Amino acid sequence: MRILLSTFICLLALESIAQQIPQFSHYTLNAFGINPAVAGSKPCLDLKLGYRQQWTGVNDAPKSAFANMHGKIAKGKLNFLGLGGRVETDNTGPLSYTSMDLAFAYHMKVTRKSMFSAGMALGFHQWRIDAGAIILPETGFFDDPVLGEVKAQFLFPTVDFGLLWYREDRFIGLTMVNLAKLKVQDVGDDSYLNPHMVLTAGKVTEMGDGFFFKPSTNVRFIPGSKPSIDITAMVDYNDKISLGLGARNGFGLIGLLKIDAFKYVTIGYAYDMSLSQMRFDGRHTHEIVLGIQACAKGDSHGVPCAAYD
Repeated sequence: MRILLSTFICLLALESIAQQIPQFSHYTLNAFGINPAVAGSKPCLDLKLGYRQQWTGVNDAPKSAFANMHGKIAKGKLNFLGLGGRVETDNTGPLSYTSMDLAFAYHMKVTRKSMFSAGMALGFHQWRIDAGAIILPETGFFDDPVLGEVKAQFLFPTVDFGLLWYREDRFIGLTMVNLAKLKVQDVGDDSYLNPHMVLTAGKVTEMGDGFFFKPSTNVRFIPGSKPSIDITAMVDYNDKISLGLGARNGFGLIGLLKIDAFKYVTIGYAYDMSLSQMRFDGRHTHEIVLGIQACAKGDSHGVPCAAYD
């Protein structure tokens, strides 16, 4: 039984290595979800909620959701600390996982207009495998009624580390996810959670008449796999509404919309259109993000970054 479960995990890792952590198209709107060093970088207490449905029309297609919140603590004259929490879930047929962590970051002023921060997130991942949901009609391996009832769970700690440099008009961040490369116990001799490297950068340029141009990129490195590269460009009008387009290598095009519905409420929507073979069966992907900020009156610590606000 253990051999069959181990084989399934290995095959799934080979076919879906990029799915070990979810990927969201509105990555600048969910900067803290990617990089723990972002904790405390916003002028206000920041809450984000998001949901992503991939490949609509395909049975057991990936579904991802997240919730996170962060803010400033221990404010100093030049430097300050940030603290936050993150929850994320991902479900792909018989395989699903939930992660929870607490993140903290130290921010220091490096020039009059820029900040640098380093952050760490400590938490756990819980992976679940429902062997009874796996159908392999040509093998007969899963005809065993005992195996059909197996629901395996694996729980292990995780460590993420991030760096961030930012100013009012630009930012660049580097995140190391699953830094410890922890071994998954009792599943084969060499089963572990793959480390990921994520590089994110963005800039905002004033175009005049209330319009701003916001290009950005998100690059994900996974050992043994080709990098996943997102490039997006949005045009913002008076911090009220933003429209944009993006592209992902080996996948397709992305349409982006962001609306500041109220003073402290932001709504983001992304539509991914596949240009790969999946377009014939999988149709497309929808993503929605809700952002809420709660500001203390007169709070002016730190340097807000318009490139990812």
